[in-house]
Amino acid sequence: MLRLAQVDDVGTAVSLLRAHPVFSLFPDELWTPQFLGEHLLYRHRGENLYEIATPGDECYLICSGRVGLLSKDRWERLSLFAVKAKGAVVGDLSLFDDALRSSTSRALETSLILTIPYAIIRERMAQDLSLAQIILGAYAARIRASDDRIVEALNFNLISRLARRMLELAQGRTEFELSLTQEEIASLVGASRERTNKALATLQRCGALEIHGHHLYRVPDPAKLSVLALQRSHDRRNAKRLPDHSGPIRSDLVERS
Repeated sequence: MLRLAQVDDVGTAVSLLRAHPVFSLFPDELWTPQFLGEHLLYRHRGENLYEIATPGDECYLICSGRVGLLSKDRWERLSLFAVKAKGAVVGDLSLFDDALRSSTSRALETSLILTIPYAIIRERMAQDLSLAQIILGAYAARIRASDDRIVEALNFNLISRLARRMLELAQGRTEFELSLTQEEIASLVGASRERTNKALATLQRCGALEIHGHHLYRVPDPAKLSVLALQRSHDRRNAKRLPDHSGPIRSDLVERS
């Protein structure tokens, strides 16, 4: 872990704070060079921001890179269930109830992180009650997204789920780097590594996705990938369906932090 106070890093953090729907309501005087210098840090791939079942007293604004959220499966192994990128906040659920962390957050690539103590947010909420309403609104949006993921697990086949994750990770780009292992990608779509590899091969054969080396992904035909993302389990018109025996995704494993 390397703490930073470099000009570029501070500028990136300030820009994200000013654009964030919650932190943009905080006075700029809070984000002093001293505060940012003490709370900006890099996490390298494989390093945790926080661990499951531990107390939490701060949340984390992702300023660059990607962070994964992991939870324990039935065999007590950590499995990746969400990927968060620049501008997202993780580790904020314990802000209201002081419960233990419900997931582990781990850097999936070198990432610049700003730690924000709960105490600062709570103090600001006490001064401006409308801030709590905005935060709860953000939580409501996450719950709706969780519901969508449950519906997706029940109604969409593996090809569709994989196409959806690729579109999310691409974030509108036709070329992007993705430092995820095959096992991590498989965890994201709720399938085995072998079946996920077959699904990736299917996306490549039909021209919806290209993979160069281990980390470079291209979307040569975004429209085709979008069509596949909408294919339900009973719809065989757009791509070959792979039998899916991965089972339903437990609702308590979706979008937790």
